[in-house]
Amino acid sequence: MASFPPDTLFPPVPTPCHGETTITPALFDLSGKTAVVTGGNGGIGSGMARGLAEAGADVIIIQIPGDATAFPGQLAEQTGRRVVAYDCDLGSNDDIRRTVSDILERDGRVVDVLCNVAGITGGFVPVLTETDAHRELVTQIHFHAVYLLSQLFGRHMAARGLGGKIINISSLTAERAMTRFSVYGPLKAAVGQLTNSLANELGVYNIQVNALYPGWIHTPLSQKTVDNEELSNRIVAAVPAGRWGKPQDFKGVTVFLASSASDYVTGARIYVDGGTHSM
Repeated sequence: MASFPPDTLFPPVPTPCHGETTITPALFDLSGKTAVVTGGNGGIGSGMARGLAEAGADVIIIQIPGDATAFPGQLAEQTGRRVVAYDCDLGSNDDIRRTVSDILERDGRVVDVLCNVAGITGGFVPVLTETDAHRELVTQIHFHAVYLLSQLFGRHMAARGLGGKIINISSLTAERAMTRFSVYGPLKAAVGQLTNSLANELGVYNIQVNALYPGWIHTPLSQKTVDNEELSNRIVAAVPAGRWGKPQDFKGVTVFLASSASDYVTGARIYVDGGTHSM
């Protein structure tokens, strides 16, 4: 493959091995860091946001406009970290640009970690009755928004010259074709390839980009499936860990990928699925 030099607007920076100078527990300490988590008010995003805050990071949650959840305030009170929420319609690139500008320029926040987590129900639509409107919305939320946020915050990280971390959420459906997931699955596969591209291009700026591949996780988006006892039992029977995953299962791996402990890990696919991918 062709290898191109880095963008001249953003000079390369050293990529140190912090393990040479830092004891192991301190490698996972996120004190002084700020992380942006899209969809951080619920589901997988809430587990990731909690892990980051408990490890010492301040957290910026990008939420659906008008979301009245008390989660940000509760997380701040429970962890002692600064947790704030910004309204943003991820269905609009203009709104994404406005929100990022508000965070970085208007409010002067410095962002070290970006977690692209927010999603919508993209499956259970038969391919023969899929609509342009639904397909385009799923594409916008699950790919275009991820790309644009990674570009904008990646530019911020590269300009600072201090490195950074980007964590994307893909899915097992990216690798296992499922009935009525003709849009969601291929888009999650695209997120995996985007992660590889970003890892290759941003590595010279000491920015690591990795992807998590969730399996069957009990979130509000999966509640109907959990409530279907017969279907839920079949799913659990196929999970080596023998249970549905929980948002809290993402705390540890998120802290690892957001911290200096993963400075030499980039372009990786990490399955958080109780072993389902191995079946």
